[in-house]
Amino acid sequence: MKTLHTFLFVISFVLLGLSEMNAQQQGIEVEDPLDEVSSDTTATRIKTDKYGLRVGVDLSKPLRTLLDDTYQGFEIAADFRIRKSYYLAAEIGTESKQYNEANFDSENQGSYIKAGFNYNIYNNWAGMSNLIYVGLRGGFSTFSQDLNSYTIYTTDTFFEPDLRTDARSYENLNLIWIELQLGMQVELVNNLYLGVNVQLKRALSQKEPEDFANLFAPGFNKVTTDNVYGAGYGYTLSYFIPIFKK
Repeated sequence: MKTLHTFLFVISFVLLGLSEMNAQQQGIEVEDPLDEVSSDTTATRIKTDKYGLRVGVDLSKPLRTLLDDTYQGFEIAADFRIRKSYYLAAEIGTESKQYNEANFDSENQGSYIKAGFNYNIYNNWAGMSNLIYVGLRGGFSTFSQDLNSYTIYTTDTFFEPDLRTDARSYENLNLIWIELQLGMQVELVNNLYLGVNVQLKRALSQKEPEDFANLFAPGFNKVTTDNVYGAGYGYTLSYFIPIFKK
């Protein structure tokens, strides 16, 4: 009986060896699981860039509206990716500002638009769409200015200050400027971005009252007679709408 078991074991071993030899001769290959893993890993490393429209609001202006009784403002910002590192960009908004100074009381209100492009200098990892960018804008603001009261300047202290309350309204004022913008956009969750930027502006031309001066231009900020430069900042919360991938 023991001899029979030994015989059957030898026959089984020989048959198994012959079947493996036959498979090799016919070119039958056994799949290696590592090959499949390697193939999948290579596929996931293929980098795709999302192209689409990002739209959001500037959070700094509603926050300033809550904290500053003399200011109101709101802005919508958007950009659209046209090439790997280039984005068309624009902002549109409204602002009003009151001035209660020692010698005058005035209020400015109007709207503005800025348009230009952003260049992304940040090289994202695969699957990321963050931005660190340099932007250029052209800005146009149209507004009105109400002079509610003013004091006539005099060096004679004998009389009381000459306070004039005849209100004056100046319409169809405007200011044109160019703006350099530095900023970043970070993806918080899928397609939701938080951004921050700083702005350096230079006024190019303006239409101002004949007997007064522009004090504030929406989108540009404070206007001074002896300085053509201005500055600003923004905090944006925006949502990216994917349209296609490359």
